[in-house]
Amino acid sequence: MSNGIRAVDLPSSHILTTALPFCGLTLTALKPPDPAYPTELATVGNHIRKGRLDLGLLQREVAAEIGVDASSVYNWENGRTEPQLRHLPAIIRFLGYDLKVEVRHLG
Repeated sequence: MSNGIRAVDLPSSHILTTALPFCGLTLTALKPPDPAYPTELATVGNHIRKGRLDLGLLQREVAAEIGVDASSVYNWENGRTEPQLRHLPAIIRFLGYDLKVEVRHLG
């Protein structure tokens, strides 16, 4: 060793261990998806869960925004119940969906 430290001065765990200097290298990777994140949007509850997770909100915060109890949001997200028709306008507003359908004429 050329730095003045002899192998006998180092603990046995450090002998033949290469130490890389700090080189400014930054490793990045995508964060693994949340297992609660829906893989398909087949129900209103899946849309609500996706929107909630995308915004980083709790179920109780979504419930307050929609005007229902937190247990309702839990039940919708877990497929136990479906929202009543009267809650759909608030859910659509929360999700930011636009229900305007563009009609195109053929020919």
